This record gives sequence, C-alpha cells and structure tokens, in this order.
Amino acid sequence: MARKVYLMERVFWLLYHPFAWAYDWVSWVVSAGRWQKWVRSVIALLEGPCVLEIGFGPGHLQIWLYECGFRAFGVDESRNMVRLAQRRLRRSGVVGRLVRARAEALPFRWESFDTVVATFPGDYIWAENTLESIWRVLRPGGHLVLLLGAAPGGKGLFLRFLRWLFRITAQDSRVSDFQRQITEYLWARNYLNVTWKISDYNEDRIWILAAQKAHGHTSQEM
Repeated sequence: MARKVYLMERVFWLLYHPFAWAYDWVSWVVSAGRWQKWVRSVIALLEGPCVLEIGFGPGHLQIWLYECGFRAFGVDESRNMVRLAQRRLRRSGVVGRLVRARAEALPFRWESFDTVVATFPGDYIWAENTLESIWRVLRPGGHLVLLLGAAPGGKGLFLRFLRWLFRITAQDSRVSDFQRQITEYLWARNYLNVTWKISDYNEDRIWILAAQKAHGHTSQEM
C-alpha cells in the first residue's frame, strides 16, 4: 500500500510540475471527460463574496468563480501551473489574483475569506500547518470546501477499468483515511457542521468535505 501511494504521489508531482502542460489532457482521460464537471460541482457549496482557491492548477475554477460573481483569489506552489493559469485567465479576459505560495503559509491577512476551496488536492492538505493556515485566513462563519476524490460511474469496459485503477492506486483508502483524520482535526479546531457529501453526480461517485468555522471565534485565539 505504501509503495502504491508513493508511486502515485510521484506521478502527481511530475504532472503538476514539469509536465503541467499535459495536466488537462491526462485529467480528461482518467475521468472519461468528466474532470471539469466534477470541479465545477463545488460552486454550489461556496459562500462569498471572497473565495480563496488552494492549488488552482490550470485555472479553470478561477474563471468560473469570476463568471459567478465571486471575488476570487488563488494560490499554487507550482511555477508551471501559475504560468499556465495566468495565460488562460488573460485569454478569457479575467483579471487574476494568483499568487505562487505554499498552502502551509498562506500569504493573506487574518480572516480574509468567506470560503476556502480546494479540488483534488495533494497530500499537503493533510498537514496540520496547512489546516491551521486555512483556519487563520477564514472569517468566523467561513466555509472550507474540499473535493477530495471522484470515480466515474456508468457502464462500459473503459469505465470499469478506470474504477479498477482507482482502487489499485489506493485512492479509495486515501479518501477514507483522510476523512477520518481531517474530521477529527476540524472538530478539535472548533469548526461547526463538519459534513461529508458522498454523492452520485450523473452516476459518478464524489467525495466532498464541507466545514464551517465557528462564529465568534477569532483566528488570533488559535
């Protein structure tokens, strides 16, 4: 199991850095063309006006947030992804507020955002420093929305192969382990309404965590 996880982490790192140019194509293939639909599904759970996306990747969600009227910001530690997203936003006529930074040290003021969102994040999202950094920049009553995993539904040989691939690469167990650990951590950090939305989306299986920071509880008290 540990070897599988390591190999997948290495693949994800390569895809997110030197091979960032192939990210959209690979995502489209492994999701049977549904990757962007999965990412877009989180929009209904976001509260505004100020939204921070961690790990914005190629920048698709940044454009959709802008189109939905949110005041969107984004951080990503990959230089290649920052460049890719900036080009995409310029072509779409969107003024991006993108920063190259690590999630463990978000470069924003205390209590700056109504929602922090991340879709298909890497293992950095598990780190206690990351969760503390998110907690710090969220306003009291603010929301955390994490799309942690998805698997395509439907019939057909290729779709069955993708679900098999999801299982053998330990992605299902990764989501289960993370579900337990992050729920315990968020409850300990005075988040309210820590809920998991494991739902079917056009026959697909999607894992989304939604949490809310307690009202009347400031980050300075952390």
